[in-house]
Amino acid sequence: MFLFFALSTYAQTPTRVEVINADVLEFAKTGSQTVQKLKGNCVFKQDNVILSCDSALKNSETNSVDAYGHVHIQQGDSLNLYGDFIHYDGDAKMAKISNNVRVLHNDMVLTTDVLNYDTKNRIATYLQGGKITSAENILVSKCGYYFAKNADAYFKNQVVLTNPKYKMNSDTLKYNTATKVCTFLGPTTITSPEDFIYTEFGTYNTVTDLAQFSKNSYYVAGAQKLSGDILSYDRKKGIGKATNHITFIDTVQNLILKGNKAVYNRMKETAVVTNNAYVILILDQDSLFVSADTLRSFMDKAKKYRTVLAYHDVRAYKSDMQARCDSIVFSFKDSVMSCYRMPTVWSQGAQLSADFIKAKIKDSQLHQMDLLGNAFLVMVDSLDSNKFNQVRGKNMFGYFQAGELASIATEGNGQSVYYARESNGTMQGVNKADCSRMFVRIANQKVQRVSFIDKPDATFYPDGELKDEELKLKGFTWRIQLQPKSKFEVINLVKKTK
Repeated sequence: MFLFFALSTYAQTPTRVEVINADVLEFAKTGSQTVQKLKGNCVFKQDNVILSCDSALKNSETNSVDAYGHVHIQQGDSLNLYGDFIHYDGDAKMAKISNNVRVLHNDMVLTTDVLNYDTKNRIATYLQGGKITSAENILVSKCGYYFAKNADAYFKNQVVLTNPKYKMNSDTLKYNTATKVCTFLGPTTITSPEDFIYTEFGTYNTVTDLAQFSKNSYYVAGAQKLSGDILSYDRKKGIGKATNHITFIDTVQNLILKGNKAVYNRMKETAVVTNNAYVILILDQDSLFVSADTLRSFMDKAKKYRTVLAYHDVRAYKSDMQARCDSIVFSFKDSVMSCYRMPTVWSQGAQLSADFIKAKIKDSQLHQMDLLGNAFLVMVDSLDSNKFNQVRGKNMFGYFQAGELASIATEGNGQSVYYARESNGTMQGVNKADCSRMFVRIANQKVQRVSFIDKPDATFYPDGELKDEELKLKGFTWRIQLQPKSKFEVINLVKKTK
């Protein structure tokens, strides 16, 4: 046990600082201690640390050196420290360097006024402001720590990284001088002439320009803003990706895209959103909400107007209009919404369907609706929900006043079923007619009058004379169960109808 204790104590005893060279060596008394005064080409060594200077005071009792003038510490083949003055504690293996301090390690240069360097763990620390230059990057901060073993530099307080392409401002940042990768550990902004990024945690490779952010992050390019739980960005390609709770905003086009997965191309100004995706088209005080499996947004060649494509299982809600179809195209240039593949639109008590529907919005309200191919209008009778006023034809054109359906013009193969009532509501009967061209007047969500323009073939039947199946035109389908009842159903906050 005694031998083991002795060997352990010996292993922990610091090595002595040796004098390797000096042009002049003198001894002097300082209190009760004797120090060595060295001048000219002074060189000291401890383990793998070489210390050189113009002059020095060496205290053998404290195993320390005070070095003056052209001070240089070399450790290994790649690490060099320079300054005007060093106090070196051989027992603690700590060096405090002052004035004109420089640290060179590989291609990294650190400059500061005062630096503490731990030669055992190879850690450099400054607390009074410093700067690191590495390749194209210049980093300045109030406090900094450099770990020579793994080339990691930690910066704290007023951190600024300047690159020819952008500028970073951070609260806390780690930078690896070998890989040139930044790791953000606090609130950080990245600003360039093209875009702006905010994050509170993430990484940025200053060589490849690839970044990933994962806390309160967002990306801004002109009028577009992309945010999400996880953001990744390829600056060279101008492509940003977002995952979970994503939001894409275009403040010029008054557009908000939401979902759980998004890809944004800055150069083309395109955005694709999937996974519980929906878009809010802001139309003054009455926005249009549209959800779909996939949402795609792009600008025209002049980059003036945006177009939004929604496809597969599309649902739309606006206070004066709701829709279901396979796909929708909305153009901000003329505020036209085009609906494809079995589209159905509900507006002010009317159900409208066709092979293709084009809805025109003016002053945030429905202005006109074109129903092309197998057009069909259904309106529930005002007093009996089991009776349906119907109009069908090859094409229909609906016109709106103050957002309410006011009239329908039918062209080609027109047919109608219209229930007639007395002014007191008493049922008179039903009128069935065939006419290639018809005009239907609507008011207060009721059919007021049907005008037959070309050679009508019309028959009036008393109430109860016709069977239910005879009171439905070919192709009749009442799809009210598919109608989105609110914007919350569209944006997945309540269970959707199937």
